[in-house]
Amino acid sequence: MTDDASHARQPAAAKAPESRAPWPLSGLELDDLIEELRGRASSARASQERLGSLLSAVLAVSSDLELGEVLHRIVVAACDLVDATYGALGVIGTSGEELVEFVTHGVTPEERAAIGPLPHGHGLLGLIIRSPHPQRVSSIGEHAESYGFPPNHPPMTSFLGTPVRIRNQVFGNLYLTDKRSAPAFTEDDEAILTALAAAAGVAIENARLYERARTEHAWGEVLSDATQGLLAGREPEDVLSDVSARIRDLTNAVACVIALRHAADLEVAAVASADTGGAASPRAGEIIREPQVLAAMLAPATVVPSGSQGSRALVPLPLGDSPLGVLVVDWSVGDQSEHVQHLEAFGRSLAVSLGAARARVDRARSELLEDRDRIARDMHDNVIQRLFATGMSLQSAGPMSSPEVRDKLDGAVDELDAAIKDIRHTIFALHRVPGGRPLTAEIATVCGDAAVTLGFSPHLRLSGPVAEIPEALGAELLSVVREALSNAARHASATEVTVTVDVGDAVTVVVEDDGRGIREDVVRSGLANLARRAEGRGGSLTLGSRRPTGTRLEWRVPVAPGESGT
Repeated sequence: MTDDASHARQPAAAKAPESRAPWPLSGLELDDLIEELRGRASSARASQERLGSLLSAVLAVSSDLELGEVLHRIVVAACDLVDATYGALGVIGTSGEELVEFVTHGVTPEERAAIGPLPHGHGLLGLIIRSPHPQRVSSIGEHAESYGFPPNHPPMTSFLGTPVRIRNQVFGNLYLTDKRSAPAFTEDDEAILTALAAAAGVAIENARLYERARTEHAWGEVLSDATQGLLAGREPEDVLSDVSARIRDLTNAVACVIALRHAADLEVAAVASADTGGAASPRAGEIIREPQVLAAMLAPATVVPSGSQGSRALVPLPLGDSPLGVLVVDWSVGDQSEHVQHLEAFGRSLAVSLGAARARVDRARSELLEDRDRIARDMHDNVIQRLFATGMSLQSAGPMSSPEVRDKLDGAVDELDAAIKDIRHTIFALHRVPGGRPLTAEIATVCGDAAVTLGFSPHLRLSGPVAEIPEALGAELLSVVREALSNAARHASATEVTVTVDVGDAVTVVVEDDGRGIREDVVRSGLANLARRAEGRGGSLTLGSRRPTGTRLEWRVPVAPGESGT
């Protein structure tokens, strides 16, 4: 017992760990493991396929630079990625509070037409505008922000939306509805749509840069063509007519009017209108007489309301402190403020081109006048002096000749005198500036110059549209007045001379004096010359007596159709 008790009191020896043989998995556990592995593999494949689809979508939306096509591809790619039935991309306007463009997918053109006006940003659409964050809704009709659908709108349930940002600015929002393969969109759908929206922002920015570059190139072409045409000597009216038509096309306007300043008023230089096909219209004249248009010459470019729904751009054509005119562009619908920047820059450049063209014309006119002055001096100093000296020699030879020779010498002297008068008439025409002083002022100058030889100033009476007489006929008229006053000074010994110019269906010049009249023995080569000029125009020269004393000269020629403004 002792041994047994002693043995019992001794501590038990440590047992060696038992060696346990591996036990195989049960069939049920093995099936669960295989199914889990298959699920993970399927999820990985699905994630990989979705990532591939996302990359393909990014490439698709980035493969075009036309903004409209890029927006359409973004909507289509978004619907494909999250398996949505309907998709749309709403572009937010400059106010940041409403949609100005709505690109859709899944709705036919007929359905869009039946729905009516496009949404402006109410309900869930407005929620993303006000709070630019992703929104995922299982039932649109049950959401607190639901605004309802207009008539003929297809029914929609699930909703997923996210903003599209360009840098830190929200360009618009992507809206997707009705997931095909499930009752509602998932978190994965939201994540992948957010990723697509980020890539879409880059694609839209590139498209907008391309659109801006193309637009600026188009404006540059219009300006380049206009500048080349003006400096090449084309008529400004023709150049500006082309410019107005191209501006109307570039801005999608209904009308474009270019008005240039004349004194304190504006005159229509060119107009392109959908109503007139490019021809000037009374409406263009009414537009430029409006106070805000006249004031626009001295103000920055602006857009003002026009009509019930339209707008109008008023763009000055500034050149230093003296504006050349104003450019007016009309749109029938909407605020077109986005065009103001291009129009304002174009207006400044066009004004410089017009100023350069005018300077070129002035320089050419100055060079022409210098040439005319040189020719006139040569004719006066050389030709007339030599003819005058020849006439004097012939006259001095007359007393030493026989009567027959003397008559021939007198005839030759008369012809030389007529030639000298023709040359003087030509010299005077050369000194006239085309488009220079009004004819009325030149007539007054001739009468004033005659006061030196007459000893007094003749009376001048003008009636009718004298200033509208064309240049060639005006030169003839001045020669008549000058010759008649010269004859009165040399032969009449008058104390009073009256010059009357009347313009109607004919131009009539009457010069009367109270002198002794023209003696019969006076050489009349100058009067004969004036008579030939009148006959060449289908008119006549009449010389007669004036009662009680004096002489009356009347020179009358008809005004050809189109020659006068009467």
